[in-house]
Amino acid sequence: MSLETIKEMHKQENISGSFITLLRVTLGFAFLTTWLSNLTKGVFTSSGFTGTISYFLDHPDHWVTPFDDFTRNIIFPLAPLLAPAWLIAELFISLSLLFGAFTRLGSIIGAGSTIFLGIGTLGVEWLWTQPLLFVGFVTCALTGAGRWYGLDYWLKDKLTGKISKFLV
Repeated sequence: MSLETIKEMHKQENISGSFITLLRVTLGFAFLTTWLSNLTKGVFTSSGFTGTISYFLDHPDHWVTPFDDFTRNIIFPLAPLLAPAWLIAELFISLSLLFGAFTRLGSIIGAGSTIFLGIGTLGVEWLWTQPLLFVGFVTCALTGAGRWYGLDYWLKDKLTGKISKFLV
């Protein structure tokens, strides 16, 4: 990346791209390390998927919500489909943020996943873990974080149409 390219990136917006990039890359590394940990633990198998969710739902400190019944009755039977989908989604989120490619889409998927994780882990994890992740994802989505030091800087000119504005 040349110095002229970096200067051009900073001219386009009023926000400091360096801070947004730091947030984007930090979230990307957080999700990538979580993905690797989950992969080695077997979370992305049907039994690992339901076992991990059950750990939080059955934890004595878990706050019971109507979402718990939905999870047990709808999500658990779909585990053979959802476990591999979760593997792909978590990897996509981390790579999109790390490389700054399709960052808005990755951030929106990340924000959605943190909502579900937050509801499922109420009372078990630190209360502010998921809200802070959610705010980080929303910030990355709204600012087009991949346009600074990321591939979205070049993709925004290559892709045309309304859908491209949503993706990058």
